[in-house]
Amino acid sequence: MEAKPTDNLASLLACFEGRRIDFKEEVSDTFYKLLSAFANTSGGTAVIGVRDSDHAVTGIDLRNNAQKKLADSISSRLGIHPVIETHEVEGKNILAVTVEQSRTPVACDGRYYTRVGDTTREMLPDELRVFFQESIEWDSVTGTFDPDEIDRESVRRFLTLARTTGRITVIDPDESVDAVLSRLGLIRDGRITNGAIILFGKDPQTYFPNTIIRIGRFRQADIIIGDHEIRGNLFVQFEEAERIIKNYIGVRYDISGEAMQESFQRKEVWEYPLPAIREALLNALIHRDYFNNTIQTQVRIFDDHIRFHNAGRLPEGVTIEMILREHYSYLRNPKIADVFYRSGLVERYGSGIERIIRALEEEKLPAPEIVSTPLGFTLTLRMNQFTDEFLQALDLNDRQIAAISFLKEHGTITNTQYQNLNAVAARTALRDLNDMVTKHILERRGISRRDTHYVLFREKKGSPG
Repeated sequence: MEAKPTDNLASLLACFEGRRIDFKEEVSDTFYKLLSAFANTSGGTAVIGVRDSDHAVTGIDLRNNAQKKLADSISSRLGIHPVIETHEVEGKNILAVTVEQSRTPVACDGRYYTRVGDTTREMLPDELRVFFQESIEWDSVTGTFDPDEIDRESVRRFLTLARTTGRITVIDPDESVDAVLSRLGLIRDGRITNGAIILFGKDPQTYFPNTIIRIGRFRQADIIIGDHEIRGNLFVQFEEAERIIKNYIGVRYDISGEAMQESFQRKEVWEYPLPAIREALLNALIHRDYFNNTIQTQVRIFDDHIRFHNAGRLPEGVTIEMILREHYSYLRNPKIADVFYRSGLVERYGSGIERIIRALEEEKLPAPEIVSTPLGFTLTLRMNQFTDEFLQALDLNDRQIAAISFLKEHGTITNTQYQNLNAVAARTALRDLNDMVTKHILERRGISRRDTHYVLFREKKGSPG
């Protein structure tokens, strides 16, 4: 809310106390707490010199430059500059102090206050944590970090990448690391930011212990056959995480004439497209809620899917549908996102999910599954479980295999479509479809007989969740 002069005093005095207005007979500690609460919610006006019970004008003494002293006191204690107006009613002076909503949290004597209805109260610990997360960018917060904590080689490698992509056009080879970080907004007022440490630090986990990637290879949900903890700065984590994931997923080699014609070398075909893996990793690193120091970024690799889980749910009002439909871009850590963009590892802001979907579509793999809950953000990639080998092992006939090809392209099939596809009677189609349901290849959907249809089963029988 933008602070505006109170041009209608009569209307103001007729108001009841509420979330954005309050009356005080005099300036006291509760007055400063009130302004803190206004600044931390939706803004508001405090009227001084009016009794709150009946709005009777009691007045305030404005002699000896009292209004300027009050403004200086508010600035000193709260760090804000409200609009202060003087009004005269029945020969008595009153002040209207209007505060706008602040972009950053406003403390009063080291405590933070909020406005609930017509009540001012101190924020609870959980409220305060969420408030800071929504109000302050973690990667812009400065700390008492030693400049020696920065790995200068990591900075130089970044500059090489940025020069190659053309996203930093003016680079002085003799420019100091401090100057580079300042240009990137990673040093503020001479102090190193969290973003500088997590991007280029020698050992960021000294300060932020849980800023690691945990990669597990699971045979089933409760049977783990590989466990890796990846530390270091974000560039190190990204490279090492990709290497480990590639060790756990299958690859085959295409030596067809077409593949060899492109590069005169055999072509690697991974179970999951590597661009989708990279984008999922980058999404986890860039959009992580680094204020949450209790949850690690996790990658769980199963026989038929990979799950990326990250602390950091979607902001209020943003839905999965908005991300998929509108390519909504929300930068929780804009400095981290900017550095990865300049390095060429991400193409443009907000395009990560779109690129994952496109990479999976090109390989005819299922679309990613995306879930956002208070516990965090989860993205799941699933492989094409219905390989030729898998289908042959299930002893399917040619009609059923043709139906699976149809489903991969269209997503759903009905009994009538099955009949038309294979030129068979309804009874034969039903028998084939029921057989595939029993074998956990298809899943029957629909309530009535008329709207019954079939989709590919999401997981092979016995696969872990």
